[in-house]
Amino acid sequence: MKIDVRKEISAEKEWRTLALAFYSLAHNDQSEWDNLPSNLKQSDIGQLCQKYIDTKDSKYIEEAGVALAGKHWHVALGRTF
Repeated sequence: MKIDVRKEISAEKEWRTLALAFYSLAHNDQSEWDNLPSNLKQSDIGQLCQKYIDTKDSKYIEEAGVALAGKHWHVALGRTF
């Protein structure tokens, strides 16, 4: 089975971009989110983040974090960024 390296790199870059915007948002910094491409804002995780922005309900941050990095997203993303 051949792996398309360009797609893998592109997917990883998008994940990192979205994860950084999410992590910043979770720490009350919306600047990365504001600069996020619309296709990432419209993703499932992006929609959860937007719900958080609209409602300030932390359950949306928790759901997005788990979807991005698993149950212990605080640790996983904290070590990444």
